[in-house]
Amino acid sequence: MSLIENNGKKVASVLCVASCFPVVATVYAMETNPGWHGDKYVKEDATVAKGWEEIEGKSYYFSEEDGTVDKETTQEAVVATVNVEMTETVQKEVQEDASNVIEEVKEEQKQEQETPDVPAESETPEVPAEPETPAEPETPEVPVTPETPAQPETPVTPEEPVVPETPVTPETPVVPEEPSVPVTPETPVQPETPAEPEVPVEPEVPVVPETPSNPYADLNNRIAQAAISLVGVTDGQWCTQVVQQALALAGVQDAYQLWPDQYVGQYGYYTDDPQPGNLIYYYNGGRGVDHIAIYIGNGMAVHGNFYDANGVSKTIISSVYINGGAPQFIQVQR
Repeated sequence: MSLIENNGKKVASVLCVASCFPVVATVYAMETNPGWHGDKYVKEDATVAKGWEEIEGKSYYFSEEDGTVDKETTQEAVVATVNVEMTETVQKEVQEDASNVIEEVKEEQKQEQETPDVPAESETPEVPAEPETPAEPETPEVPVTPETPAQPETPVTPEEPVVPETPVTPETPVVPEEPSVPVTPETPVQPETPAEPEVPVEPEVPVVPETPSNPYADLNNRIAQAAISLVGVTDGQWCTQVVQQALALAGVQDAYQLWPDQYVGQYGYYTDDPQPGNLIYYYNGGRGVDHIAIYIGNGMAVHGNFYDANGVSKTIISSVYINGGAPQFIQVQR
């Protein structure tokens, strides 16, 4: 009988153990290799990591009992580590910035010490200014001799006539007031009648024929026509200004503005034969002032500076006999 047959059980047991040995060896070898084995970590010395271990730059906490990773404790430790690292990084950067600032300040102080002081602009001695060349004296201007004003053919009408030695200032002729109409209780009040009649547009001037006894008929006609053309045109002017303009328009070369009582001695003579174009002089005019007008015929005359019912100075045609005045007719000789 063979050995195997006699020791079959033992051989089977040995063979069974021998077949299991490689498996166990393999398992044991795997568990002792360094690295992660599930939640456990085998270190280089083939021992299981327990407690705090740093693996591949990270910290892990392993149970002291079975060596498995305690994830909660590890996570808290990681957060704390990150905070510490950030704090250390910030502190380090602040320290570096402070060091840089200190270095810059030291460098600036060093440069200031090495740089020589530059004198201020105010310390620079001023260069004396060159003396100014005295200006040449101005040549005194030669006074200009005023030019003698040329005598115009028709003199400019002055605001006031040339005053003789002791002239009496003519007062503004006063328009006589019309008698007011008595008002009865039953009769409405009538408006005031204008002091003067309306001025005719073109009153007819009698033409005086030139005869040996009246050689100035043509001049008289021109003066009368000129006086009529001034009605309503020379409003606001004095009676002497109106007469002066009428003479100038009629061709009298030396037509000047005079006092009313000076026209007879300057331009002609008194006449008892009134003709249209004669001047009319009123001594005080029955109103306390002298007055001068131009006769245009038919008992009418052109009066300057004659006030209407509204107190406005007008050049109008009115009666020769104003307020009882005593007219004196003047024949102009030119």
